[in-house]
Amino acid sequence: MNDPETNRRFDRLEVKIDKLTEVLTNVARVEEKLVGADARLKRHEFRLDESEKKLEEVAELAASNANTAKFGSAVLASVWTAGLGYIVYLFRD
Repeated sequence: MNDPETNRRFDRLEVKIDKLTEVLTNVARVEEKLVGADARLKRHEFRLDESEKKLEEVAELAASNANTAKFGSAVLASVWTAGLGYIVYLFRD
């Protein structure tokens, strides 16, 4: 039963099994990397969504501030015009 041909076949089978084990180990490593990359991608998407929400809030606040500034400028111009009109009225004689 210790035939050299059988021993050679078993040796070839062992080599093939070793190679298969190595390939499966590499596949598992690649899968772990993909899972890690997917988790990082999800985290980045979440952070981008949060940043987008904050950016929208800032845009709304900027629009509100622009309206307030326009109103303030109009009030200041009205007060300035009224003051100039009053001064002109005082010096009309």
